[in-house]
Amino acid sequence: MPLLGRSVRPGYDVRMNDSTGATAAIPTIGLADVRAHVEANDIFLLDVRRAARGGQIYGAIRYDPKKLRAAEKLVLPLPKTGGLVVLYDEDGTSDTLLELAARIRDNGYGTVAVLEGGYHAWKAADGKTEEPTLEQPVPLVSGHQISR
Repeated sequence: MPLLGRSVRPGYDVRMNDSTGATAAIPTIGLADVRAHVEANDIFLLDVRRAARGGQIYGAIRYDPKKLRAAEKLVLPLPKTGGLVVLYDEDGTSDTLLELAARIRDNGYGTVAVLEGGYHAWKAADGKTEEPTLEQPVPLVSGHQISR
């Protein structure tokens, strides 16, 4: 089982500032490492393609990228510490993918990376897929803001 720090390596610099004002790169993760994390059950895969044509990676959670971009603050069912959050699109190179990965990271969610080669690379390597699931809602408020 790969350790989170070893399997994730430097990737794209999306020129987005973290809470200290510093620019931080979004790491990438390869197919073999994602498979090992899937087997270890310590990964959260986020499908942020506009349309999940041809299926999705088995166990992935689908989100509409426009809704993730529009939300003022992200309140998602993801770990704030521990666990690995990996986003993917069709080929792993879109500006939207990198922007969303940085946004999720900057909202304090675990270790965030993007899948090298995206869904196309996963499918070409015979990675396990499934029929697309429903897109998950992006909450507009956090739980403590809801009146009881």
